[in-house]
Amino acid sequence: MTDSGSGYRALFEHVSDGLLVVDPDTGVVRDANGRFVSMIGIERADLTGRRVADLFVEGRAPDDPVRELIAAARGGDGETVEWRLRRRDAGPFWAECSASLADLDGEECVLTTVRDVTERKRRRNELGRFEELVEHVPTGIFRAAFDPAGTFLEANPTMVDLFDAESKVDLLSTPIEAIYHDEDDCRAFFDALAEQDVVTEKVELRTLSGDRFWGLVTVCRFQSAEGETYIDGAIKDVTETREYQQVLEEQNERLELLNRIVRHDIRNDMQLVQGMADLLDDISTEAGEPHLETIRTRTEHVIELTDLMGELMDALVAESGDDLEPTNLSFVLDREVREASGSYPNATIRTRGNVPLVEVMANDMLRSVFRNLLNNAVQHHDGDEPTVEVSAGVQDDWVLVRIADDGPGIDPDRREAVFGKGEKGLESEGTGLGLYLVYTLVDHYGGAVWIEDNEPRGSVFNVRLRLA
Repeated sequence: MTDSGSGYRALFEHVSDGLLVVDPDTGVVRDANGRFVSMIGIERADLTGRRVADLFVEGRAPDDPVRELIAAARGGDGETVEWRLRRRDAGPFWAECSASLADLDGEECVLTTVRDVTERKRRRNELGRFEELVEHVPTGIFRAAFDPAGTFLEANPTMVDLFDAESKVDLLSTPIEAIYHDEDDCRAFFDALAEQDVVTEKVELRTLSGDRFWGLVTVCRFQSAEGETYIDGAIKDVTETREYQQVLEEQNERLELLNRIVRHDIRNDMQLVQGMADLLDDISTEAGEPHLETIRTRTEHVIELTDLMGELMDALVAESGDDLEPTNLSFVLDREVREASGSYPNATIRTRGNVPLVEVMANDMLRSVFRNLLNNAVQHHDGDEPTVEVSAGVQDDWVLVRIADDGPGIDPDRREAVFGKGEKGLESEGTGLGLYLVYTLVDHYGGAVWIEDNEPRGSVFNVRLRLA
């Protein structure tokens, strides 16, 4: 381009897009503006005289790029082509090219406008992948007007199947309120959406054919640039989950009923028997004393067992993690050590060192963990004067409580079995329900319990609990 067109040259240089002047016969670059030079990373002097085909990523050049440009120029209506061009000292980029046939300095040329559309193409590809995901995801996805009486505006194939619609058009002509089994649920949902941007609820829905199911519905409210309010949402069929939850709730109700019977009726009757045995003590003969002692022993065992069964049922009924709260470890542990010392006057039960003043994630039944471990250490001792030492220390985000005894110890092959693992409860090889309750509770708290050897003899029960 000569200096005689200096005004045109100034315009040529100040255009925001890249400009490329190409010879229509040879495909050679005659000129380029500064914007295209910076875009391609090649100096103007090196660029001029090159063939357009040399600017393409290797293997991505069309058979005749100039002919493609001329065809776009003659096509009119802003027809463009997309080329994958290489950039010196940088990665390739996508260029959107539009061309026009021009006469510059008496010579015909192809004036090409070049725009870097790499980012736009990336976003478009991502949007395409997102739309494909929405189409195939096994959850109903929809857009609708913010109006219970309004219809769906868009829906994926899963929504069509979920509501048993004959076609997508059939679903899109359905008012939103028509998919709710109870109109009050629909109104309540929209009232909540008016107050919150996102609402999630489990509601009973119905298909277009009238079948009912439970759906987990999550909806977010948004406003378009034009000021119109829409809702986007997702619906998942959770009927089986809800039915399973109802079964669990019924089982829990039966467990709670059994819990009351065990704790109240059976325990009260056994305490009455215990009281009668005490009255008979004054009139019992020497020959009847062994039988009376058997009654006392058995009665005490049944009362202890009913207490343990009640605590075990409490642990089984509790939902995982929902009832956990910060619990003062030292308060619970010190109290159980004092009570165990009072219950077993012949045993030495003491705390070694200071129990850390920390809180752990547990609940009121943490006391049962330590009570059963302390009772187990004394009751299964092979001597007349057992010694039990309790210690605790913090390790990172955990606290480790150690309950060490000087009893006979536990064979390594049986250390899993004593907690009732595998063959749980009454069918296990464990020492009883107490250690099974310990394992159940500690597992519920997200902790761990295991056994090690004590030196010079005995066992150490380790309880690791998560710090609050």
